[in-house]
Amino acid sequence: MAFGALSRHWTVWKAAWQAEQGHTLGAISGGRATEFLPAVLEIQQAPPSPIGRAILWTIMAVFGSGVLWATLGWIDIVATAQGKIIPSGYSKVIQPYEAGVITAIHVQDGQIVKRGEVLIELDSTQNRADQHQATNEYQAAKIDAARLRALIAGQSTFKAPADGDPQHVLLQRQLLRDQLAEYQARVGASQHLIDQRKAALEQTVENIQRLEATVPMEAERADAFKKLLDHDAATKLDFLQAEQQRIDKTQELAGQRKKLHQDQAALSEADTNYRALISEFQQTKQAELSLLETKVSSLVQDVTKAGQKADLQRLTTPIDGVVQQVAVHTVGGVVTPAQDLLIIVPQDHPVEVVAQVENKDVGFVQNGQIVEIKVETFPFTLYGTIPGKVLSVSDDAAPIEKVGLVYPTRVSMDRATIQVEGRQVHLSPGMAVTVEIKTGQRRVIEYLLSPLLKSVKESLRER
Repeated sequence: MAFGALSRHWTVWKAAWQAEQGHTLGAISGGRATEFLPAVLEIQQAPPSPIGRAILWTIMAVFGSGVLWATLGWIDIVATAQGKIIPSGYSKVIQPYEAGVITAIHVQDGQIVKRGEVLIELDSTQNRADQHQATNEYQAAKIDAARLRALIAGQSTFKAPADGDPQHVLLQRQLLRDQLAEYQARVGASQHLIDQRKAALEQTVENIQRLEATVPMEAERADAFKKLLDHDAATKLDFLQAEQQRIDKTQELAGQRKKLHQDQAALSEADTNYRALISEFQQTKQAELSLLETKVSSLVQDVTKAGQKADLQRLTTPIDGVVQQVAVHTVGGVVTPAQDLLIIVPQDHPVEVVAQVENKDVGFVQNGQIVEIKVETFPFTLYGTIPGKVLSVSDDAAPIEKVGLVYPTRVSMDRATIQVEGRQVHLSPGMAVTVEIKTGQRRVIEYLLSPLLKSVKESLRER
């Protein structure tokens, strides 16, 4: 049954198609006959033109192809940043350390210089004078320290530093002899006093020993005269004389014993004074030596700083390069600290680009992304672009006037030349460029519909 219905539909469609074809052929064959008809009938009898239908189908095909391409095609998402070409080693700005007067200018714009070559000389008279004064003070302090060491050691001379002033060395050696002689005289006097006190003490001890032996004998003698007096064998005068001698010797012994304590105290005092003299001398001279050594250490720094300041009056190039932007041309002119005098651009260094990525794009920029570099000097439509890669993105934004906060980004260049009219032209530092960073891809239809979707989304959220 189903097959019969399908067969019937096919038969009807086939008959209609044959009728249509026959009508068309008839119209075409009859078209030749219409040439002899009136104009109105000729138009009415003429078949319709196929051009309109062809145009319609063409428009529909183009539209369909466009929709298909927009749905299946991908395009790059690009972040654009302005920048300039710089040497990979960066240009070096030459500045003076302090104010000074120009005495010589040895270079000019475009001159090639080697590392260490003198560029500009400033008047170093004052700095050299300061260095000479600091050096003299340093040498004098070293000689004074050597004198004090010899004086503390009790030596009559010292070994002078090789760079010392001979005249100052002679004066210090004479001073050493005078100071040592004075010290030795004081020590000798103190020692002599000790010797005197020792001799007095020894004499007192001898007197005591003598009296201790004599007093008993005098007492025995007086007792003997007393016994003789009792037996009328001696006169009273003889007894009194013997008794007087006993008393005198006894008193003399007591006096010598008292003197012994005094002599011992005097000797102890003299010995204490002697030791105090030596100790005070050593402490005083050690303190002076310590101060001098501190001064020597400080003067070493002063000499070094004075020498560095004097050397800084000769401005030299830290790298090989080309002199650019010389700002001074007058010998005798005055420069100020940190004034930009000239710039040294590295020679034969690879160049790279530093671009300023805006805030709205920095979140999508990463190291290693592919970039296209357009040099403003050479229109890219005629001379093409230079490929490269993102090297690094700054972690912090830098303010730029009239632009706002931007992130400095370093970009490498696959080549440092561009072909212009059949020859390779080197790209120089300072050339302005536009950097297009490929941050991703999206479908064409997403790009076309994004404004509409954004408007719809924002409008639906309005109050």
